This record gives sequence, structure tokens and C-alpha cells, in this order.
Amino acid sequence: AGLDVWTILPEWEEEAPPPPPGVESVGQAEIALRLNVMLGPEAERRPAQKDYANTAAYAFAPPADRHQPNLVLAEAGTGTGKTIGYIVPSSLWAEKNEGTVWLSTYTKNLQRQLDQELNRLYPDPKIKARKAVLRKGRENYLCLLNMQEAAVAATTRGRILLGLVARWARFTRDGDMIGGDFPSWLGAHFGRGRLAQLTDRRGECIYSACMHYRRCFIERAVRKSRHADLVIANHALVMIQAATRRDDVELPRRYVFDEGHHLFDAADSAFSVHLTGQEGVELRRWLRGAE
Repeated sequence: AGLDVWTILPEWEEEAPPPPPGVESVGQAEIALRLNVMLGPEAERRPAQKDYANTAAYAFAPPADRHQPNLVLAEAGTGTGKTIGYIVPSSLWAEKNEGTVWLSTYTKNLQRQLDQELNRLYPDPKIKARKAVLRKGRENYLCLLNMQEAAVAATTRGRILLGLVARWARFTRDGDMIGGDFPSWLGAHFGRGRLAQLTDRRGECIYSACMHYRRCFIERAVRKSRHADLVIANHALVMIQAATRRDDVELPRRYVFDEGHHLFDAADSAFSVHLTGQEGVELRRWLRGAE
């Protein structure tokens, strides 16, 4: 009765893996030109920002040893313009070499700020949707199977919420319910617990066995990121991929870690093990079934 939004969502198509990227370096003249384009003619000129961008470009130079990639540790004061400083060489390298650069941050707020900065580089939303992809953990996205199960057992109040979610799902950029284009007032009005039931928070995804697999927001984002120029991710997601997909040839080979001093905290969070009360309840349900 209008809640089955999964029937009208477009299906993603599997594409051939991209070829290995090139090894062309990024020149200082190119960096200066792109900085001028992104900042605009009225912007304040910052020599430190230009120096920062030129320094960051060394990370994208051809490595002298295939087993020892180039590494740059760069630090600059507040107000230097570090974000644009590393976006410029990253985007230039991605365009010249037809590769992908992952821009990793520590928090979702920083991801959002970085996404907004990319509007300077890609003012056309259609071009930006193709060139830049925002990646988060699975628990941030709407799960269509969870929504279908919720629709079957929903009360009148629950159906009102699901109707609003279904309308949003038709026009959302990427299905992100946590910090994306999802209307946050729905959580305050209906309760965030109800919304949490619609995301993949319990790790129960059945992947290709799911009837909504070809329309899944998560799988769509994964595939778009393989062909994008820039992927805005977070440290935790990068850590988990590095640990679980070490032999995957499609893993990115170029990273920029913003707020790099938080990498240790992200590693502790990603690789530590803890069991909450809610997870204990879920474990009991898995072992004993519905009671």
C-alpha cells in the first residue's frame, strides 16, 4: 500500500573491474591552477596552502620501490586550508591516472564537511555523484529487507513513519539515514529506536540471498566507489577493509588520512572486541530462537 518502495528503486548494474591506475605524477603548475579554480578569484591567497598542496603531491609520485609506497606526514596551522590542500593533488592524480583516492576522516561530521568542500570542485550535482562517493559503515544505511519486515508488523503509527521513510527513499542520494539527507526530525518525533530497526545494525545481512540485493543502497555505494575519483570514508571503515580484504585486488592503493593522529583510536575501536547487553540479547535469540 505504497510502503513497498523497493519495487520502484533502480537496480545497480555490475561493471567490469577498473584497470590498474597509471603512475603519472602531479605537477606544481597543475596544483596552482586547480587551487585558483576551487578558491575563486575573490579568495585570499595563502602561500602556506599552496606549499601544503605541493608537499601532499609527493604521496602521488611514482614510488621508487613497489614494496615501499610514498608516505607524507604533513601538518599545518588552523586556517591554512588543509582540506582543499589535499583535495587538489588527490583529484588531479585520480583524473590523470583513472584511479581512486580514498579521503579518510575520523568522524561523520568531518565526512560531511569534506563532502561540502567537494562542491567547489564539482559544482554540478550530477558530475559530483559520479566523481565523488560517500562511504560509511553498513549500520548507517536503510536496509530494504528490514523495512519490508517492519511494514508487515507495523501499527498505525509505525506505518506513518514507514510511509515517510519510503518517500525519502525514492529521492535520497545514497540511503544514508545517519547524518545524510535523512530528515533528522523523524527520529525525534517517532523515536530513534524505531529508525535503528531499519538499518543493518545487527550484522544479519544475507547479501546476494536477499530479494532486494540488486537495489540495496549499501551494495550500490560499494560499486560506485570502485569507479569514483574520490571516496570520502572514515578511519574505521578503512581499517576493517584492510583487515578483512587484504588480498582483494580492488582495494584502493592511494589514501589520505585527515586527522591522522586519531588513527590509533580508530584501530583500537575497529579491532577491539566488546559485548554489550543488546548484543547479548541478540546472541540469545540466535541460539534459542524466538521465545
